[in-house]
Amino acid sequence: MKKGYHVSRRRIARFMNYKVMKSKVNEATITNELNREFSNHLANEVIVSDLTYVRVKDKRNYICVLLNLHNREIIGYSCVDTNI
Repeated sequence: MKKGYHVSRRRIARFMNYKVMKSKVNEATITNELNREFSNHLANEVIVSDLTYVRVKDKRNYICVLLNLHNREIIGYSCVDTNI
């Protein structure tokens, strides 16, 4: 069974330009470890992620991206589509 898709960085960038859906999900209080200091980190010291979706016809295509803050390189991603 095939899982996920291999896509280019440009395609992921296009997905990431879509408007973020505002939601009150996960409003737990979380400490701000980085305090908006996103530079001057060692390689693989700080890795962040973002999960979002893009609606295509009657499906939602989810993408989760892992980003190394040292050089802003995408070090991993996962894509999946679901029927809604």
